[in-house]
Amino acid sequence: MRERVKLTAIVVLLAAGIAACDKVPLLAPTNSTITLSASTRVVPLNGSTGLTAFVTESSGTPVQNGTTVRFTTTLGSVQPAETQTVNGLAVATFQAGSSSGVADVRAVSGGATGTGAASTTNLVQITIGAAAITGVVVQASPSSVPASGGSVEIVATATGANNLTLSGVGVTFSATAGTLSATSGTTDGNGQARVNLTTNRATTVTARVGSFSGSVDVTVSPTASVTLTTLPASPTTGQPVTLTVTPATGTAPNVTIAWGDGASTNMGLVSAARSVTHAYSSSGSYTITATATDNGNTFSNSTTVTVAPLSLDLAVSLATVATVGSTATFTATVVGGTPQTFEWNFGDGADSVKTAANKTSHVYTQNKPYTATVTVTMTDGQTVSGRVEFIVSGI
Repeated sequence: MRERVKLTAIVVLLAAGIAACDKVPLLAPTNSTITLSASTRVVPLNGSTGLTAFVTESSGTPVQNGTTVRFTTTLGSVQPAETQTVNGLAVATFQAGSSSGVADVRAVSGGATGTGAASTTNLVQITIGAAAITGVVVQASPSSVPASGGSVEIVATATGANNLTLSGVGVTFSATAGTLSATSGTTDGNGQARVNLTTNRATTVTARVGSFSGSVDVTVSPTASVTLTTLPASPTTGQPVTLTVTPATGTAPNVTIAWGDGASTNMGLVSAARSVTHAYSSSGSYTITATATDNGNTFSNSTTVTVAPLSLDLAVSLATVATVGSTATFTATVVGGTPQTFEWNFGDGADSVKTAANKTSHVYTQNKPYTATVTVTMTDGQTVSGRVEFIVSGI
């Protein structure tokens, strides 16, 4: 009976020992080496990257399949925290979490923890969020506002090493003038945070991420004003009026001219003083208005021109004694416009004479009063007439 009890006890102890052996993890033997690597050493907040631990024995061959590797980190987390090797490789995923900083990630297994603090083959450092920032680039679109004020979009891009853009990074904004739609933001998948600035003054906007900052200047466009001058100051009907438009310094507005008689001229972009002409077909007072538009800013200026009707003065010059047979010289003086032809009627029944010059002469054969007339045709087709009365005496 006692022998049976002893045998039963031995069997129970043996079974318990076998069960305990099944629960003990297989670890790397002494003098093994772990080489830990990460898919990327820089990740955004709440980002992730793959981890690979390669475990070899002192001979350089991979450890036995199923060798347990444990991962630790000083920031974020590793999932799974423990895993087993296949062909010497153990893989896991590093999760960054919501805090910026530098995570020290280690892999250990039995005797493969390295020899002292100087061993770094089983350690990788992963930079998270703002800790990875190397600079901030700030842009404004558009880069200026009209003099009356306006709104621009401010874009801050957080960049890391090798121009890597980082998402999930907090950015603070400040402006020297105007109003920001928000004073903080978080970078998106493109590493950009956006706010709007409303201002009517020149403003510098600064974006900060940790110890790094960037700035952009938003300017105010010069007022799109123009000055106007006309020549001649008092034209006559049909006479071309020259209008000179001079934009304000530093501006290049689009200018449209309304002449005041229903006609208009689009001058397009005017970056320096430019002239345009117009002729009025009727006399009267006209208001010329120039409307200038530049960068969303519109300005108008006007000037008045008074157009006089065409006039003609006809004079006759007779010999010292206005007698029959003497030569009478006629001179027509036109005010306004450009004469093309002069048609003379001497008032004595003789055929009329047409000339290009404004002077002509005629000999009268009878002593009597005469009325001579002239009709002037202008280059634009307008006509104007004049007359003069005089007496020719007998011999």
